[in-house]
Amino acid sequence: DCDRTNNLMKNLIRGPYSMGEETEEKKEKATNCDEIYHEKAKRLFTYKEAPEYIKHNSFILSGYRGILNTQLCLESMFWWTNETINIWSHIFGFVLFVAVAIRDVWSLDVYAQACDKFIVGFVLVCFQMCMLLSALYHTFSCRSERDCDFFLSFDLFGIALSLLAIYTSGIYYAFWCTPTLRYFYTITVTVIFVMAMALHVPSFNVNSNVKMLVFVAWAAYGVVPTFHWAVHMGGLDNPLVLLLLPKVVGMYIISGTAFLIYVTKVPERFYTGKFDYFGHSHQWWHILIVAALYYWHCTGMIYLEYRFNHVCANPGVII
Repeated sequence: DCDRTNNLMKNLIRGPYSMGEETEEKKEKATNCDEIYHEKAKRLFTYKEAPEYIKHNSFILSGYRGILNTQLCLESMFWWTNETINIWSHIFGFVLFVAVAIRDVWSLDVYAQACDKFIVGFVLVCFQMCMLLSALYHTFSCRSERDCDFFLSFDLFGIALSLLAIYTSGIYYAFWCTPTLRYFYTITVTVIFVMAMALHVPSFNVNSNVKMLVFVAWAAYGVVPTFHWAVHMGGLDNPLVLLLLPKVVGMYIISGTAFLIYVTKVPERFYTGKFDYFGHSHQWWHILIVAALYYWHCTGMIYLEYRFNHVCANPGVII
C-alpha cells in the first residue's frame, strides 16, 4: 500500500510538470511557426505571381504584396513595395489638410461669418476623408479580394466627397451675391453626387467603366457653372473674373493631367518594370491630386478674402 501511495504521489507531482513542459513546447512551436509565416509573408511577388485581384497594371512587374492579415497589412506600410508611396503620399495629404484646418480656424475666426467657416471646414474635412480613405485602401487592399472591393468603394467615396466639396465651395463663392443660382447649382451637384454613389450599391451590379464615366462626366459638369458665372459677372471685363478664372482653369489642368497620367499609365507604359517602386503613374496621380486639392483650397481663400473687401451691388441679397 505504501508503494502504491508513493507511486501515485510521484505521478501527481510529475503530471503538472510534464504538462507544463508540453505546453511550453507547443508555445515555442507556435512562436516559431508565427516567425516563419511572418518572414515568408514579407516576400514580394512578381506580376505573374501576385493575386489576380490586385493586378491592375501589367506594366508594373514586381513589388506586389501577397495576401496578408491585418497586422501584416499595417506593417507593410513600412516595407518598400509598389504601394508604399501610394500609401504615404496620401497620409502626407491627410496631415497637410489637418494642419491647414488648424491654421484656418485661427485666421478665419477674426473676420469670417459662420457660413464661411462652415464651407471652409466642410471642404477640408472632405479633403481629409479623401486622403485617409485612399491610404486605407492601399494599405488593406491585399488582405482579401472582398476587403479590396470594400476599401475600394470607400476610396471612390472619398474622391466623390472631394469633388462635392470642390463644387460646393466654388458655387458658394462664385454665386455669393445671387442666392437663387447658388441654391440651384448646389442642389444639382448634390443630386449628381447621390446618383454617383448609388451606382456603387452592390445589388445594382454596375460596370466599373460606367462608374468611372460618371465620375468623369461629373468633373466635366463643372464647366457649366464656371461659364455661367463668368458670363453673369460680365466676362473678362470684370476684375474678379480676370483674377479667378485662370485659377479655375489651372485646377482643371492639374486634375486633367493627373487623370490623363492615371488612364494612360505613363511613364511605366514606355519603360515596363523600370518604375515599379518609384515614379509610376498611380503615384503621380496621388501627388497631383494632393496638389490639386491644396491649390483649390488656396483659390477659395483668395476668393473669400476678395469678398470680404468687396461688397455685392445689393448687399441685402447676401445670406
